[in-house]
Amino acid sequence: MRYIAVIPVLLFVLLICCNRQQKHEQETLLAMESTIMNNLGAFMDSCWNKGNSESLATISTENFTRYLNGIRVARSQKEMQAHMAVYFTAFPDLEVIFDSVNIKDNKVFMHWTSTGTNTGVFGEFPATGKKVKINGLSHLYFDDMGMLYQEDVYFNELDLLQQLGYTLNPPIVH
Repeated sequence: MRYIAVIPVLLFVLLICCNRQQKHEQETLLAMESTIMNNLGAFMDSCWNKGNSESLATISTENFTRYLNGIRVARSQKEMQAHMAVYFTAFPDLEVIFDSVNIKDNKVFMHWTSTGTNTGVFGEFPATGKKVKINGLSHLYFDDMGMLYQEDVYFNELDLLQQLGYTLNPPIVH
């Protein structure tokens, strides 16, 4: 009979412990999402829109890697800063806004729109003075500290070049 009285008490204690654990996990998840959103905001606003690639040091890992349409274009913060400088030179008024953001665990899926006027050299191409508007998708990865360590970016490069006035010539077939 004594054991029957102990069972409800044990179940009550177990329930309290489970609720505390779930609450702690939820708080940890919310804190991580907040850190990720803060770092994402800094990546977009400070790094891209204000041209401050130096702030990468506070929001990303040293070995930050960026893939552009499946091609690795940076494998460190320094390489990413150089990559960004190409765009800042070509489009001094560059602006990137995110249209939608979805967070799943430590990953962010972001649809964005970028605009700018090509008043500087773009890689090896001279300035055209043309305005561009490009849509793209970024898949960003954050570590357990909320630091950005990888970005996979996808956008139509041909569309960008066509907006700048470049065309494709058909191949010469003999």
